[in-house]
Amino acid sequence: MDTPEVLTLNGREYAVLRLLGRGKGGYTWLARRDGARYALKQIHHEPCEYYQFGDKLAAELGDYERLSALGVPLPRLLDVDRAGELLLKELLPGETVYQLVLRGAVEPWHWERVRALSQSLRGAGLNLDWFPTNFIGREGILYYVDYECNPYMDQWSFESWGVRYWSRTPEFDAYAKEHGDS
Repeated sequence: MDTPEVLTLNGREYAVLRLLGRGKGGYTWLARRDGARYALKQIHHEPCEYYQFGDKLAAELGDYERLSALGVPLPRLLDVDRAGELLLKELLPGETVYQLVLRGAVEPWHWERVRALSQSLRGAGLNLDWFPTNFIGREGILYYVDYECNPYMDQWSFESWGVRYWSRTPEFDAYAKEHGDS
């Protein structure tokens, strides 16, 4: 997908600076308006061979509410454009855990926080998308920057799946090579 110059959310234009990430449900852009920077997620409807979606926007909003109620550290949801399928999120500065893994800079507190979060959410019957691009650590807090959550299944837990991407494992290295990051 080409980078749009501008995205309009509820009648307000946001200058798009660059792509922050592309996931199963949408593109997240670094956007600017009136000197402030934001994460602007644009829902997409591209097929995903291993995941079935219903109403992506409704799911994202429901997941945000569910995770917020459980105390999961998230970037604040600032605005929603239902017709345009856009979410305006607080931009959290810092490197993703994925970037830290690439640099060999994941610290013990990152591991402590993700394991505690995994245990807490397992008790609530939920999994996150544990891939390290979805986490930013700041001031001792590990933020989940995506809002997606799913019913708990052991095969998709942090301990069974996510942990394979939080250090320089063969799985991580293969992904990084495939995406030009190695």
